[in-house]
Amino acid sequence: MSVNSFKFMSRTLAESLQRWPYVDTSGEEIPWKPLAKPVADCKVALVSSGGFYRAVDEPFNLDRERSEPLWGDPSFRELPRSITQEEIRAAHLHYESSHAMRDFNCMFPLGALEELLAQGRIGSISETHLSFMGYQPKPRVLMQETAPRMAERLRGLGVDLVLLSSG
Repeated sequence: MSVNSFKFMSRTLAESLQRWPYVDTSGEEIPWKPLAKPVADCKVALVSSGGFYRAVDEPFNLDRERSEPLWGDPSFRELPRSITQEEIRAAHLHYESSHAMRDFNCMFPLGALEELLAQGRIGSISETHLSFMGYQPKPRVLMQETAPRMAERLRGLGVDLVLLSSG
């Protein structure tokens, strides 16, 4: 099955976006791989497009995005499973982050993963999770460089299953 990125957009928005240089995935197959084991035996990681980072790490580059509105920082950050509300930050210009700064679980549901683990519904939780900025109007770098590096990092962590949390 191929992906039509414009199927659910308004005609005007889709026509506007198609004029920009973008990565056309409409003819590509969805990279789907069935799970090799039951979810109850899987190690799970979160990947968030919310632009989350640790307070001690370099934030996403919002200054460049402000000066170049059609650019989004294509890098990613690692977040430890043990992160606390006081340690997490959000750098994103395209959603209201104040709710997440009061309780990051509304967009980065580590608490829900812990509940699933306690219920025996998942096998384990990765000690490291990833976040990137979802605003990518020209996603070539994200798709061709960052996403493969993220996937490799998750494989290196022994992750079987990823829960994508949108910003």
